[in-house]
Amino acid sequence: MIIGIVIIVVAVPEGLPLAVMISLAFAIGQMLKDDCAVKKLASCEIMGGADNICSDKTGTLTNNSMEVVKMYVGKDIAIPVKTAKRQLNLIESDSLNKQHWNLIATSIATNVPPSHAGPTDLAMIELVERSGENCDSIRTNHHPAKDEFVRFSFTSIRKRMTTLTKNHGVDEFDRRAQIKGASEYVLKACSHYIDVDGERKTKNDDMTAKIKQIIQSYAKQALRTIAIGYKDLSFDSNNAKFENPEGEPIKDMEKDGFTLLAILGIEDTVRSEVPQAVADVQGAGVTVRMVTGDNVDTAKAIAEQCNIITKEELTNPHICMEGPHFYEICGGLKSYIKDGKKKEEVRDFAKF
Repeated sequence: MIIGIVIIVVAVPEGLPLAVMISLAFAIGQMLKDDCAVKKLASCEIMGGADNICSDKTGTLTNNSMEVVKMYVGKDIAIPVKTAKRQLNLIESDSLNKQHWNLIATSIATNVPPSHAGPTDLAMIELVERSGENCDSIRTNHHPAKDEFVRFSFTSIRKRMTTLTKNHGVDEFDRRAQIKGASEYVLKACSHYIDVDGERKTKNDDMTAKIKQIIQSYAKQALRTIAIGYKDLSFDSNNAKFENPEGEPIKDMEKDGFTLLAILGIEDTVRSEVPQAVADVQGAGVTVRMVTGDNVDTAKAIAEQCNIITKEELTNPHICMEGPHFYEICGGLKSYIKDGKKKEEVRDFAKF
């Protein structure tokens, strides 16, 4: 085969690209025997020399099948594992205040896009429906008219989602902002919380520290933590300019004044074959790295379950790096490829 390629290259210069393509195609065939699938011919040139693998977490290392298994509502509540016949009764079984639960159910049902809900959203919706509530009825009851509907969707930069709903109050322009998102960010936007008795109270430093401890404990159990809350609005106080500042990812309305309703602990189990697969790859001298948008403690817990890091490495400050710190070290984005051409750009990631 090598002699044939040499003859083609020497005799017909135009045959070089064809010879390279044939060689790469042959290499791909060999790699398939080792269960290594390569989509692009050129990729097989570097696959054999790869010494690092970066993997997404959700849906790759985990099953992407979410379920709410913990909930903090002034006290820590364990949610029974779902069964086909068992209906969830949080109010009777755990003495959860009924009014408090109604606020939680309304916030979840109205602040989830029904047409394209993700696994995390579906886990929260399932929690509500297991309690006997109908999410469609809640949405119909609280969503305003189509021309008055306002929603700021979740993005990796915003880390939150906010929807304005009808509050059925006495004010002509009575609206309530329902918020959900990464616990650390939503907690910062909350000035009040609902306690175990269903009373709305001002959040102080001690309570903030306690909630942060709950978030951290959930994260260390490999649970994704989602915080939900609400804030009452009025036309006079907000001037109906909910989209200000325009062009900015986070609106003024979303930054403060919310009341924390609950912290949800959502479980996404690791795929059964992943720990051994990671161990095999690492045994071959390849480093496996996990990339995720989850809380850093949750990421570490999942990484330990997947054999990506050891228990001893959990306390190593250099074993896990968060996005803002990474961008700070790199000085922002320096170059990228767009439409087949290299672009140069420097971005300031400090605000993210």
